[in-house]
Amino acid sequence: MDFSQVELTAEQQAFEKEIRDLLSTSWTPNYAHIALDHDRSPDSVRLAMAKRGWVHPELSEGEGGAGLGEIEQEIITALFEEFYIANNANNSLLIPTLEQHGSAWLKENILPGIRTGELTTCLGYSEPDNGSDIAAAKTRAVQDGDVWVINGQKMWTTWGNESDYVFLLARTGPIEEKHRTLTMFLVPMDAPGVEATPVWILGGGRTNVTFYSDVTISDNYRIGPVNEGWSVMSTPLATEHGAGVVTEGVVPINGSMGAGFSRTFEKLIDGAIDWAASRKGADGRSRLEDPLVRLALAEAMLDLEVCWNAEGELGKPMAAEALAANADRLADMAAPEGILDFGVDGSIAAGIIASERQHAPGSAIYGGTTEIYRNNLARRLGLPRPY
Repeated sequence: MDFSQVELTAEQQAFEKEIRDLLSTSWTPNYAHIALDHDRSPDSVRLAMAKRGWVHPELSEGEGGAGLGEIEQEIITALFEEFYIANNANNSLLIPTLEQHGSAWLKENILPGIRTGELTTCLGYSEPDNGSDIAAAKTRAVQDGDVWVINGQKMWTTWGNESDYVFLLARTGPIEEKHRTLTMFLVPMDAPGVEATPVWILGGGRTNVTFYSDVTISDNYRIGPVNEGWSVMSTPLATEHGAGVVTEGVVPINGSMGAGFSRTFEKLIDGAIDWAASRKGADGRSRLEDPLVRLALAEAMLDLEVCWNAEGELGKPMAAEALAANADRLADMAAPEGILDFGVDGSIAAGIIASERQHAPGSAIYGGTTEIYRNNLARRLGLPRPY
């Protein structure tokens, strides 16, 4: 790990060793496990982290966290990257929403497990026919006494096949009233009538289409008032998009969605550097000495620096577009090896360049399209909508 100008204290070095020992005994680095954006860490790792309060380390010990500072949190992130393991068990998008809008029963029985990371969640927003127009949801919840009966389907339910609960947006009134007839629920994924069917994406990752057929749940699982789901959902949605994100210290400026793509971009550049350093041109010199290779790497690294410093909602479109452009360029630069996928003899870093070239175009739609982000930015700045 390179912490540049950050000098770790003796306590922080001991903390790093503790996590390194945990990961060493729970996980073998596997460069073929490269769908980091759509995989979760194995249960053995997640539960070991949850036991120590490290899934949400920023929370206090009383809340299920460990009360760690920014440097300790960055140590966790850096070690997961070093061991090439997904670190996507975090429920920080939903915890504040459940604290504010969850029923007393949810707060007592479900929220503690979500805080520790022992329980996992996924998001049930998009549907096959409405894409980024979330408010056009057709999945319907009908109240029958003290229970709700849910029917419909959701698209792009990443981790729906391995989560305990889905944060589900459902229609509870006339669809013509759109934003005013939506209600949020926390639906158990093991409830009868819930099914997750895989959708395999370029780059090797899995997302899901989830079906809800006469799914019956208690009113205890409702989050917030009936027909006020749009306002309930707005806080986690804005957080995911990076709106209002304020960071300081060692934490990257980039908002949550953009930061993930920037980390992927960083791995792509590292793979390209490893390739260039280990290959020689026709003149016998390292490819790192080739002016065109150096230019491509330098421009990619400059783009990455801009991405890391793109604040709030700007972080997602900047990182997604830079990742896609540079993935193409670096794959072309390293061809033919750069287009060999993981598991293929001769592939670079187990296929990281080829894999991320496949993954990169999808980053333009994950968590909302870049066009939607640009419209939001224009509205905030008082500018005409570009799309």
